[in-house]
Amino acid sequence: KKTGWIKRSLYNLFDAADHNKDGFLSTNELHEFLGYPKVQLWLKELGVDASDQDSLIALLEDGDHKVNRDAFVHGIARLRGEARSQDLVQVFNSVKRIERRLK
Repeated sequence: KKTGWIKRSLYNLFDAADHNKDGFLSTNELHEFLGYPKVQLWLKELGVDASDQDSLIALLEDGDHKVNRDAFVHGIARLRGEARSQDLVQVFNSVKRIERRLK
């Protein structure tokens, strides 16, 4: 039940941050959104460190400098927890990018 509530809240946050309603958050929109103290506090409560915006955005986006709604929600949900988890996700995403370049 809690996970469902968190995901619904993340979808609502995404919708509020998507100013041009194109279904994506650009890096500019993400920086603005992550700059709000209430957003940082809420993410911190989830166990997601939003203090380094560039690193967090790099974890969420897939190399195209934008994040769609599902990628945002699932990315934040995946990052919940200890900082070690966040570090591992960054390594995982780097490996995915390298694999794509090798194909």
